[in-house]
Order: sequence, then C-alpha cells, then structure tokens
Amino acid sequence: MRIIFNTTFIVNESIETEWISFIRKYYLAYLRQNRLTQDILFTKVSIDQPEGKTYSLQLVFDSSKALDCFLKIHLPLMEEKISEKYKNYYLCFSSILTEIGESQH
Repeated sequence: MRIIFNTTFIVNESIETEWISFIRKYYLAYLRQNRLTQDILFTKVSIDQPEGKTYSLQLVFDSSKALDCFLKIHLPLMEEKISEKYKNYYLCFSSILTEIGESQH
C-alpha cells in the first residue's frame, strides 16, 4: 500500500516561471537528496483557477511512518522556505491519499 501526499498550488501568474524553478531547485532537490519519498510527481493541472495557474505535487511514501517523518520534520522547513519567498503570491492545500489495489474478483 502506498500513501500519497498531494499538495495543490494555485500560483500567481506574475511569479509562475520563477516559482516552478524554485520548486525544482530547492523542494524537489531536497526531497531527492534526502531520499524521503518513493516517487515524486510534479504536474500542471489542466484547468486553471481565476486566481492563477494550478500545479500538483504528489509525494509517494511506502509507509505511514515515512509520511509522518516527512510531515513532522521536513514539510515545515519546505513550507517556510516557500512562504518566505512567495508569501501572498500562492495558495495551497494538501490531502493524504491511500492507494487502493485492484479487486481480487
């Protein structure tokens, strides 16, 4: 069973390119260097909001223990860095998804 931590970002168009670069250079690099996730999916959502461009960052974990560690230790650091640089230029919300395997019928 895999657990997916999904964060949806709505980013002001005036910082979109810079924000994508920042996420790649700092957030994704940090995750990879520290081998915190099983997989990372960074995508642009096809439908944008009136407030800006929409992106999804899905982090795949192989256990609730790995997710808990990320949420308690690493996520606050990443959120602080993003907020420091882009406060009032983005909105975000997160959810935790649990993968459902195929039925055995």
